[in-house]
Amino acid sequence: MREINDTVRKEIEEMIFDYYAEECEIERDEITMETNPQEDLGGDSLMFVELVEIASEKYDLDIKLQSIGKYMLKAPLNTMADVIDVFCKIYQYGNDIVNQ
Repeated sequence: MREINDTVRKEIEEMIFDYYAEECEIERDEITMETNPQEDLGGDSLMFVELVEIASEKYDLDIKLQSIGKYMLKAPLNTMADVIDVFCKIYQYGNDIVNQ
């Protein structure tokens, strides 16, 4: 298990906000922790998958989408804060996220 610290959490937050701003063609400062990625930004599951791939490369993670999917059944992503939390857990636990 990897440890998450303030620096890594901030990097993950920046990566996610920057990604959604670029993909949804909006200003980054329009996104807040309460923003709903689907309803407010028009995000979809393919965007989430691409973000997982970006994080996997950046942090050298070996993660199966099936593991993330099982976890998300228990913890839906309704806000950007939820998205950041799940990516922090992906960073920490990898495929073992399903047991969290």
